[in-house]
Amino acid sequence: MKKAIIASITALGFALSSMNTFASNVIRLAHDSQETSPVHKAMLYFEKEIEARSNGKLEVEIYPARQLGDVRETTELVQQGNLQMTFGASVLLSPYVPEFNVLDLFYLFDNREQAHKALDSEKIGKPLLNAMNSKGFHGLGFMELGFRSITNNKRPINSLDDLKGLKIRSASNPTQISAWKSVGTAPTPLSWGEIFTSLQQGLINAQESSIYSIFAERFYEAQKYLSLTNHMYSNYVLFMNKEFWDSLPAEQQALISEVSKSTIAKQREFAGEQNQNVIKDLKSKGMMVNVVPDEVRSIMKAEMNGAIYQDLRSKTGEALFDKVVAEIERL
Repeated sequence: MKKAIIASITALGFALSSMNTFASNVIRLAHDSQETSPVHKAMLYFEKEIEARSNGKLEVEIYPARQLGDVRETTELVQQGNLQMTFGASVLLSPYVPEFNVLDLFYLFDNREQAHKALDSEKIGKPLLNAMNSKGFHGLGFMELGFRSITNNKRPINSLDDLKGLKIRSASNPTQISAWKSVGTAPTPLSWGEIFTSLQQGLINAQESSIYSIFAERFYEAQKYLSLTNHMYSNYVLFMNKEFWDSLPAEQQALISEVSKSTIAKQREFAGEQNQNVIKDLKSKGMMVNVVPDEVRSIMKAEMNGAIYQDLRSKTGEALFDKVVAEIERL
């Protein structure tokens, strides 16, 4: 059953206490997504299934909406053993797990079905999750945020020239900054929480994110055009503290793995439905939506990956990078 969420300060106090004070049957799961999001709905499913199928031997407590911090903070809490479970986009986890850098290639996946097949596979998803082990994590699988596209308040993007000069928000990541510069934009590094205000104040006039995020963060209030570039597939990596995982009996590990798999399937279903509906909602809010021509996307792929390919290959590890890219191209 869903636990009552205690006040944030009290919750943080619990999270910062030593893991030794935690009951071994309690999985505390924190994340930074809103309670209306597909991923939180999936976590409620995870909670219900784990508690029911373990006959009460395992309990799940969920702390959503940044109650215990953003992705970096919850990741560090899990790594330190002060929290049992969380999730985060691989692009945000790559400082901890460099092997995830391969997923930062632009236009790596043609569609979400290909992405699911790759990330669920023994030759692609499994070695990436296994790379988490040495960092104190146990990877459970990849959920879905969706393909990222560009919004701006200047013009629809129908050619490479339309990207030129756009002041676009970038993550504070040198690789991403280089990629956006390669297509003529002027990237400005900002944290996620700074985007909306920066758009309103004109510090930036463009941003790129998943379709759902555009709606959830109300970017449509400061942006007129949504151009469906689908330039990158964003995922959520679901993971636990490895020491906690290793302490569980084999039957509980098997249960968590099985429920995680069905939770991921549920989350992808929720995300797919919501992303389809969100485009209609954005149009109703006054956004002009266009599909970027394939030839423009091809040029973006060549230019952006050309600027970052060797850097990502080096950060990932050349052998793993080459193997993952070759397997994805084979799918």
